[in-house]
Amino acid sequence: MKFLRNALVAGVLLATVGTTAVFADYNKGFKYYKRYITHRAHLKATQFVKDLGIVTPEQLKALFKDNAKPLIAKLKKVGQKKAAEIIEKRFAHSKSRLKDLEDFLVGIVNGKIPAG
Repeated sequence: MKFLRNALVAGVLLATVGTTAVFADYNKGFKYYKRYITHRAHLKATQFVKDLGIVTPEQLKALFKDNAKPLIAKLKKVGQKKAAEIIEKRFAHSKSRLKDLEDFLVGIVNGKIPAG
């Protein structure tokens, strides 16, 4: 009986560890941002957020409405045409990539700055 209970507890713990890896959106967003925007547009995430003039996560989430069309328009307006083209080409067609990028940038706005 004790063995069965311990096995059940171990199974639940393993299941929770496995599900946290599935929801690692910030890390995926960081990977996408670094691969596409940092290396191609030469724009660090903190500068990206600063150029957009974003202070709160709600402002950032508003830019990601309608497949990030407001974000793309604002990037073009502030002179970041290369970053706007990359987001339009690589992210706007994929809701999951767009969501991962949004989660990463929300983390940046909240002060979670990655090393490098």
